[in-house]
Amino acid sequence: MYKCNIEDLKIQMGIFIKLYRLRSELSQFQLGIEVGHSRDYIGLIERGKVNPSFEIIVKMCNFINLDLALIVSKISTVKKQELLDEIRQLEQKNKNQSRKKS
Repeated sequence: MYKCNIEDLKIQMGIFIKLYRLRSELSQFQLGIEVGHSRDYIGLIERGKVNPSFEIIVKMCNFINLDLALIVSKISTVKKQELLDEIRQLEQKNKNQSRKKS
């Protein structure tokens, strides 16, 4: 049986939420509006700094089409790094698109 470390789980949840938010091309502000919280709070969730209610987690997952089971499934260090690499790529892509609009 996989025993969860709550701090690791909060970080993993944040990684998945950020990844799926970026894949959906949403800002923290847009996601925050949908779940009734500020963009700052969404940022804290994505960094694993807060413990959101289950209701908020479900609302976010439903909105960004993230399978809730992924958040609590054990992932390897290699998989975690792959997710972080994809996040960096999506952030760079979004930054480049913002520059083109300016």
